[in-house]
Amino acid sequence: MFFSHLLFIGISYQLLISLVDWSKFIHYRPENMGRLRLLVLFLAVASGYLVSRFMLELIQISQYLLYDFH
Repeated sequence: MFFSHLLFIGISYQLLISLVDWSKFIHYRPENMGRLRLLVLFLAVASGYLVSRFMLELIQISQYLLYDFH
């Protein structure tokens, strides 16, 4: 469970860094870089945790359905 959370947080972080053009949303100045990194980290933690919980829930539901039909 913990590994799943860390995995999806890492994937979310990499996607947020590589796919999103943050200059469209936030003023790109050197003094804002630390704040921007912190914002990206918080967004990655939130989205990664939600995706991880969703995937774990899907696995659990599929296991219940598998055992229910046997």
